[in-house]
Amino acid sequence: MASRFIHSDAEDFNDFFESSLSGFVITDAEGNIARINKRVASWLNTVPDKLLGQRLSTILTVGGKIYFETHLWPLLRLQGHFDEIALELADSSSEKMPVYINGYERRDEQGQVLFIRFNIFRASDRRLYEENLKMAKKLAQAELKLEQQNALIREQFIAVLGHDLRNPLSAIMNAAQLLARKKIGPPEERLVNIIESGSKRMYEMINNIMDLARGRLGGGFQITLVKYDLEKLLNQVSDELKVTWPDRIITSDFNINELVECDPGRLSQLVSNLLGNAITHGASDTPVILSATTVSDFWEISVINKGQPISEQALKYLFHPFQRQNKQASQNGLGLGLYIASEIAKAHKGTLTVKSNDEETCFTLHIPL
Repeated sequence: MASRFIHSDAEDFNDFFESSLSGFVITDAEGNIARINKRVASWLNTVPDKLLGQRLSTILTVGGKIYFETHLWPLLRLQGHFDEIALELADSSSEKMPVYINGYERRDEQGQVLFIRFNIFRASDRRLYEENLKMAKKLAQAELKLEQQNALIREQFIAVLGHDLRNPLSAIMNAAQLLARKKIGPPEERLVNIIESGSKRMYEMINNIMDLARGRLGGGFQITLVKYDLEKLLNQVSDELKVTWPDRIITSDFNINELVECDPGRLSQLVSNLLGNAITHGASDTPVILSATTVSDFWEISVINKGQPISEQALKYLFHPFQRQNKQASQNGLGLGLYIASEIAKAHKGTLTVKSNDEETCFTLHIPL
């Protein structure tokens, strides 16, 4: 049975030549048509035999004839080929068909032209595709520009809003502090504490919004590097969190032998975010561990807590803005803390990574030297 599908090379070539969806023309060394397939003949509303012996340029429009004889034919003589030249075929009914033509000279060992092959492709479908592609590109560019403009307006609005909210909020915080200094009863003291804690939380949210806006509008977080005592900085941040969370234990494990180059304010913000995150989401009956190490070629800070592991799905987007581990927890704020911490790490030319399993969750800041 397999022998039915075995053909000679000549049969294979003839079948390909006549059955192709593209046009094929073979001319002699002088450009006279020696063979032309049915596809081209059908485009010209004629049969192959009527075209034999004619010069290839005769099947082109007047402009195509002139261009072929004055440009393409000399180009063939010069370099032996040309690629995808846009021309038009002229059939017997005076209709025009846009095509692309490739030409190639076949030469012998002495460099004499034996024959010339021409491949012809209909250009109408391709041109329509190219026009659609150009239109789609223009639409995509217009949509991108509009989205960029909207994003800029959105972030400018956030920046202005955050700035304008600071003034009235500062007034509320100052008023609460003044009331706390006066002799007031337990009910009033409880209300003042609520105002102070709520105002402080709002102030932190506004700072995070401002950081987000500055980072997006300014192309990243700006930092000022100085040599600083890392152990002193970490103890200060830890002590502040212990005041805020008196019922939680934060233990320290430091192996710090030298000063580090950092932005103290930004690094304090990063560590505070990580510790606050660990306290919020970690197991309440186990301590949060704050560790730090300095060696010759890097320094690291890690924050470790026990508790429920972070899901694989949440880990993928944990450092994106407005992402939160537990969307049901109201204490999660805006979901900007870990994003801002990761941006601070990048500004220090470092990385912030996380590993989470059933035993513990560990965030690590790694700064290479």
